[in-house]
Amino acid sequence: MNAAEAGRRLIRELTAAGVPSPVLEAGMILSFVCGLPTSFFLARPDFELTEERMAELLRISERRSRREPLQYILGSWDFFGRTLATPPGVLIPRPETELLVEKTLERLPGEGTFLDWGTGGGCIALSILHEKPASSGIAADSNPLALRTAWNNLHRYNVLSRCLLWHSRTPDDIPASASSLDVLVSNPPYIPTERLETLMEEVRYEPLSALDGGTDGADCYRSLFAAGERMLKPNGSLLFEVGDGAQAVFLEKIALECFKLDGIFDDFSKTPRVISWRRV
Repeated sequence: MNAAEAGRRLIRELTAAGVPSPVLEAGMILSFVCGLPTSFFLARPDFELTEERMAELLRISERRSRREPLQYILGSWDFFGRTLATPPGVLIPRPETELLVEKTLERLPGEGTFLDWGTGGGCIALSILHEKPASSGIAADSNPLALRTAWNNLHRYNVLSRCLLWHSRTPDDIPASASSLDVLVSNPPYIPTERLETLMEEVRYEPLSALDGGTDGADCYRSLFAAGERMLKPNGSLLFEVGDGAQAVFLEKIALECFKLDGIFDDFSKTPRVISWRRV
């Protein structure tokens, strides 16, 4: 079977399974299996696939048709210009979170220190450390597999020496030595428990600990406000990713008095996605 025929077959199977963007994903899968850029197949639609590649293509198509996330199947994904390992069991980095990184970089001094709580595979911490080569930080998570993945990603890009990885079940167990931070940044679990069953099928493959924010979605935010009061320098920044505008408004109401709102920022879909405070 040639590339054009294989691509059409992939598109049919992914479409039948209800996969979003089947044409885009078919191209990505074909590129991954053949180890060639997608542009190659535009010039060479007659490129013949070996039996081994066809078998791999079919295995991936079956997994994706069960709505397993493509990031887990391919094992890596791009975030903020770098390719990160994305094994099953670790929260998948999303493009919306790049806005959180951008706003953090604007507020972190060149030689600043930060805490990334709920680091997952380390996408936020890695991006900050790479863009601010004199900075240092702590990357904390409750998931041991996530911390192992973060270690691998940080090591791959030679920033591991400037980051302490910490197994943390809540922000309260971060050591006292982490006081005097310039920035506390977090993309915590923020989905209300009752809404978990309504999520896309792909999201249900991700670890529950990275999604479930409790009854009102704000369990971790409350702990993070307290941690920020304890650990941030005067005028230090506290930044969160949020689910939507309603959640941003709710967080404004429960923020501690020591924090002054610094801004609410929309993502590319015009949804409020990042909220920032200053420690006063």
